[in-house]
Amino acid sequence: MRRPLTISSILITILFTSGCASNPAEQENAWKVYERFRMALEENGIEADYSTFFTDHAYQDIREANEKDRPYVKEMLAYPRYFASTIEYFEKNAASGTCLTINGITLHGDAGSLSIEFLKEDGQLKMNDANLLYVDSEASFIGQAKCPDETRA
Repeated sequence: MRRPLTISSILITILFTSGCASNPAEQENAWKVYERFRMALEENGIEADYSTFFTDHAYQDIREANEKDRPYVKEMLAYPRYFASTIEYFEKNAASGTCLTINGITLHGDAGSLSIEFLKEDGQLKMNDANLLYVDSEASFIGQAKCPDETRA
């Protein structure tokens, strides 16, 4: 009688553990957050809920913008819209969170490398800082993940 209880306990433990391990918030990486924000912008334009994707610190510019300026500020902060095409991306864990570097061709036809810092806030990764670096050509793309502070001169 004890043996079935032990097996049942083991099965429950395994199911509980695998359920926790498959929690999407724990598995979510910066690229997935970027893609979710891109899709939200495609679906809702600048009316997308930026607070879902931005830390409280990063959202401050939107929150403080007056009603007339808010659409402009939101458009400037819609970082997935910076690129007409994405060529490659790199991601790394950093002491402060996760950093994502995306290389691509901007809407204006220039080669650019966008570095984004994501921090965990409210149980999910959110953009905290970003820096777009224009480069001479695709040969000059950043070849590894860098945090925004590593790309500022």
